[in-house]
Amino acid sequence: MKKLILLLIIPMAVLVITSCSKNSDNPANSQSDQKGSILVTTNPAGAKIFLDGTTTNLTTPDTVENVDAGTHDVTLKLADYGDTTISVTVTAGQMSTVGSVTLVSTITKQLFGPVKIYETSGTTASEPSGLDLSSGNAWGISSDSSSVIDIYYSTDGTGGQPYLIQSATLDTALIRATIFSVGSGTNLYDEVDSPTRNQGTWTNHMSSAKDTNYVFLYDHDGHYSKLKVVNSGGGVPGEPKWVQVQWYYNNVLLDRRF
Repeated sequence: MKKLILLLIIPMAVLVITSCSKNSDNPANSQSDQKGSILVTTNPAGAKIFLDGTTTNLTTPDTVENVDAGTHDVTLKLADYGDTTISVTVTAGQMSTVGSVTLVSTITKQLFGPVKIYETSGTTASEPSGLDLSSGNAWGISSDSSSVIDIYYSTDGTGGQPYLIQSATLDTALIRATIFSVGSGTNLYDEVDSPTRNQGTWTNHMSSAKDTNYVFLYDHDGHYSKLKVVNSGGGVPGEPKWVQVQWYYNNVLLDRRF
């Protein structure tokens, strides 16, 4: 009887051992053990993630799954920012981390101000009315530097409307033409781009120095700016009216991005 039981057990044991051996040799299991993942984050978020030159159809922040163990190139692409490629080593069964990667903007804008400019009437040489958008300097409209003035703060204003920021060419002594387009927002830092300069819809002055919206400018040299009045005062005996303005100047010719 014992011999009969032993004879029955031995084949079953062999079957179990064979089955386990086949499981351990399963190619699917072996391949799975050689995979890892990559967590990718960027500042700002929203960059497209490419792995070894091929899109993953993911955007940051996200995790690229089932990546072969070894060294890989992760490339990050986002509009208005330069492509960034980082080498990362993936370990089987583990998550590698890329980030947070700070992306570099391709927009070469410069922030100026706040700069105070004064009305044109009743002011002194130390109370300049004109502004050079490219340098951030304020100049008197009758000074030796008047030829670089793009816009100025006029007491009279065009069309009889007092106290306007307007194109330099509205003063007969100045030569640089600038045109204006009022924006739809009030936050100078909202990264909204300028519309394309259009002589039909743009004008040669702001609608009012009290506007809370920013205004887009297109200057004599073909550069775009984005300007906002951030403060105002004066208009009392001994102190002419003034405004403080802050603006972005795009250093690249015809580049409307902000």
